[in-house]
Amino acid sequence: MAISKTKIMKKQVLIILFMLLVQLVGGQDLMALLDSANNTPAQKEYVQGTFKTVRLINGYTTEIAEKNDLIFSISHRFDPVNEGIYEFFGLDHSVIRFGFEYGLTNWLSLGIGRSSFEKLYDGFFKIKLARQSSGEHSFPFSITWMEGMAVQTLKYTDTLPDHPTSERFYYSHELFISRKFNNYISAQIVPTLIHRNMVKTKEEQNLVPAIGFGANVTVNKWLSFSGEYFYLLPGNTADNFANSLAIGVEMESGGGHVFQINLSNSHGMTEKAFIPETTGKWSKGDIQLGFNIIRVFHPKKK
Repeated sequence: MAISKTKIMKKQVLIILFMLLVQLVGGQDLMALLDSANNTPAQKEYVQGTFKTVRLINGYTTEIAEKNDLIFSISHRFDPVNEGIYEFFGLDHSVIRFGFEYGLTNWLSLGIGRSSFEKLYDGFFKIKLARQSSGEHSFPFSITWMEGMAVQTLKYTDTLPDHPTSERFYYSHELFISRKFNNYISAQIVPTLIHRNMVKTKEEQNLVPAIGFGANVTVNKWLSFSGEYFYLLPGNTADNFANSLAIGVEMESGGGHVFQINLSNSHGMTEKAFIPETTGKWSKGDIQLGFNIIRVFHPKKK
């Protein structure tokens, strides 16, 4: 039986109308989704990698060891370059520090170290108080609180009289506040208090306040430059000692290795040594070559 042309045209019109209806409904759904996306607040995202590692140069950063990660560091500081060719511009002698930092959680880490300078043993804990974030309820800074303690174990001599062991302890209190401005520049400020149970003279301060400043400028994935400065607040210590200033080059070799080469007027590598007791001056050539080698281990990660 033949189908009339009218029926065929009706079917074609129905098909076209159906397709237009589908597109209209789909378009409305798409517009609704777009409107919904525009009205939905951006999800909170935390900033990663403000600094490449836990140590900037002499001092630390807001970074801490992540949960179950173990960070091993070796630090060297040679003698000042102004000692001349006889001492091979300071390279004939050096001090060394070995250190470990372990992440108990993603916000708490513990560390220990041993330095040949004054035979200091040191320990510390770091707590991540806040993380820089963007999106909903964003926060502009990362904040880490650090409490440290060190004990001097040099043998008693005529110049180092016998004192109770408790007088050989030193304490550091630091608040690290950092911001990653973009993929290339990060900076931090570090309000600091150093307490020394024993000082060499009555005029020296047991409690020394200071403010640290640090920055890192990234060139590419593997290379960056760092600077660090600790300003001693007015007092007897500031009048008789120098502010610690250091600059460095930082290289990441991949696989968890970070290699830092630096120049500094400080000889020690613990807060007690380089913040209140730096005697070298850049203007007089008291510049010491040094380096840090930092390795991250992930014992519980595949």
